[in-house]
Amino acid sequence: MIVIGAGPVGETAAARVVRGGLTVAVVEERLVGGECNYYGCIPSKALLWPMELAAEVGRMPGLELRGPIDAAAVLARRDEFVSHFDDSGYVSWLHDLPATFIRGRGGLAGPLRVEVRMPDGGTRPLRARHAVVLATGSAPVIPGVPGLREARPWTNQEATSVQQVPKRLVVIGGGPVACEMAQALHALGAQETAVLVRGDRLLTRTEPIAGELVAKSFAASGMEVCLGRSAVRVERPIPGGPVTVHTDDGSRIDADEILVATGRRLAVDGIGLETVGLAADGPITVDASMRATGTDSKIGRSLGRRQRTSTW
Repeated sequence: MIVIGAGPVGETAAARVVRGGLTVAVVEERLVGGECNYYGCIPSKALLWPMELAAEVGRMPGLELRGPIDAAAVLARRDEFVSHFDDSGYVSWLHDLPATFIRGRGGLAGPLRVEVRMPDGGTRPLRARHAVVLATGSAPVIPGVPGLREARPWTNQEATSVQQVPKRLVVIGGGPVACEMAQALHALGAQETAVLVRGDRLLTRTEPIAGELVAKSFAASGMEVCLGRSAVRVERPIPGGPVTVHTDDGSRIDADEILVATGRRLAVDGIGLETVGLAADGPITVDASMRATGTDSKIGRSLGRRQRTSTW
């Protein structure tokens, strides 16, 4: 079998394939281990935990935190948690399964066929005997606000791997990523932090009281939460320089960096879905056994999550 994507789902799929007695090749162009290990849960919690401890100290009578949080020390500890963005340990784990690991961008080239674009510009064809597993995960969504993409905004990747905390930060979004990273970066030294939320509260997928409590906490720490406000234009005349966000009420927010946290989309762009009879941009629909439906191939096995991980 061939697994495209070496995040948690791809790793689990490869391990189950080997345990079932088959051989497997795993293709990944980025860091083996996936988003969570390097740009998601692990680094974000490493950044948030010192802030939480500092808050607990402040709430305890008789205890006093002397001075601000040492941002450099927190970032250095974060780097340890993400193995300094070195995936050699995960690669070794794959080899020990045993699995064949191929570094490159994998894409479908027809039923049971995969073509890998190698880092050196060449290609490597692969053919599966039983199935191909898609475990390509998701990617951040950048809204179509004029000037936003050209401003090269941060996503969760830049925010969790930050090496220097900006003094002024504007965040677009009100979900978990927006709230976590706005709070973490503010605690680590961002002196002005504004959060633009299109809706009427934070964390709209949770109970209303959760968003209310977070908003109160933000206000108490000096952060600005702008509810019912949307960005309509973004300007960054000098690459890497200050950024200005114009909002729908006619106001403007000046910052050093802009973080976009407005959700994620399926990472299926350019992976050859059309070569097996599917829409090139997805989504991939699956049956109860996680086999992709509507393909040209009748062969399939099932592993992974609906619409994000499907097989042929």
